Amino acid sequence: MRISLMAMVIAVAFGLGWLASLQIMPMSESADSGNPAGESADEKPLYWVAPMDANYRRDKPGKSPMGMDLVPVYEESSSGRDDGGVQINPAVRNNLGVKTRAVSRGAVSVPVRTVGYVTDNEDQLIQVHSRIAGWVEVLHVRSEGEIVDRGEPLYEIYSPELVNAQQEFLMSERLGRGSEATATGGKLRALGMTDRQIANLKKTGKIRERITVFAPGSGYVAALPVRAGMYVRPDTEIMAIGSRDSVWVIAEFFERQAGLVEAGQAVEFTTPSMPDTNWNGDIDYVYPELDPKMRTLRARVRVPNPDGRLRPGMFVNLTMDAPIGEDLLTIPRPALIRRSDSQHVLLAEDDGYFRPVPVKTGREAGDRVVIHEGLKEGQQVVVSAQFLIDSETSLEAAMLRLEPEEQNSAGMAGADSSAPELFEAAGRITELDAESSSVTLDHGPVPGLGWPAMTMTFGIAESVDLVELAPGETVNFGFRETPDGYLVERIEPAQDAQ
Repeated sequence: MRISLMAMVIAVAFGLGWLASLQIMPMSESADSGNPAGESADEKPLYWVAPMDANYRRDKPGKSPMGMDLVPVYEESSSGRDDGGVQINPAVRNNLGVKTRAVSRGAVSVPVRTVGYVTDNEDQLIQVHSRIAGWVEVLHVRSEGEIVDRGEPLYEIYSPELVNAQQEFLMSERLGRGSEATATGGKLRALGMTDRQIANLKKTGKIRERITVFAPGSGYVAALPVRAGMYVRPDTEIMAIGSRDSVWVIAEFFERQAGLVEAGQAVEFTTPSMPDTNWNGDIDYVYPELDPKMRTLRARVRVPNPDGRLRPGMFVNLTMDAPIGEDLLTIPRPALIRRSDSQHVLLAEDDGYFRPVPVKTGREAGDRVVIHEGLKEGQQVVVSAQFLIDSETSLEAAMLRLEPEEQNSAGMAGADSSAPELFEAAGRITELDAESSSVTLDHGPVPGLGWPAMTMTFGIAESVDLVELAPGETVNFGFRETPDGYLVERIEPAQDAQ
């Protein structure tokens, strides 16, 4: 009883498959409805094909591996179209979940992600140097990071030159030589004494061996290379005072992203310490050369920092949208069918007719792909279930018709050929080399090949856009086996794929 029930289920399944194959049979492969055997009185079949497997072909009638009668294929369809297309009735389209989207034209921007770091705003960085040679006898600032206010004492210096200048000034004052006193007073100012210190010297008549130097501005001590007792000269950096009211963020773009970076572009960034806070700014300067070691292009972003939460040395994660064109033709990324040597889309036409169209693509911009040749604005392309249509409607045969020379050379022997299988996996990029078109991935298991989780280097197809990718990023990718090794044909950040 159980065996009979299973046999009945299998028979019903075969019957449903046969009916579905008739509903979506390629127009170039449809049989004459008036001929039960599928043969036309006026035309001779080119070959016979299995209704459930378009790659199974024979040069005479027979049975498919599933026990079904082979279907004849004629040179032209009853509608006169021989473009490799198929017609699918509405019920089957609904069951397959076929969805289409329009080819659109407009401005396109590429999302760019990179890293950077916070540093001092050098426009507001104050370098403190002594105007005379001498010894720092007292240092009021003890360590880097201390907050100082404008006018606060920084250090006291002893200089024989400054002592002699004070003596000259007092002598000129005692002798009543006004012009000479004015000149010596100017000399004291040039050596670093303030007007208040000069007035006090004139009032008391007492020479000060140590002169106090005050902070020229408010901020924090960014550098303190000297210590008390050190001998300094005018070219000696005593300390640097930085401001936290404004900071610079230095973004480092990979060489392949350099062409997308321009001054004036808006950026947004976060820090690992405050991931829920977004900061915004504009690129105000792009450095003229790449870092020779890191092979990165630096760009500067000036950011207000009134609360002081951004601190020099912090790492940041930056994103920006880089415009690549104002009038570009694009399609949704899922619509593109990638092959080892070409790229195609399924074009949806009237009356449920679908046909493959080769396209020439440009950059990928988020979930869109730029199209340079093959499509027009407003045309509908399949974005869902296109691979089901690919397998069920003999799209492989249509691709061969698009290349007649290759088909003729292959002959009937090509009937059993098929493209290498596309394997899917997830992993993390450990190394990316755009120059050699290779990527090293720490990926998970690949059941289709029996591979365990491991780290492996793959080649990258020319059609793959690497702008959005960086080492350390988690990705989903698809690859095929080629004569030169395993080649990645699709790779995208894991969050985009979701």
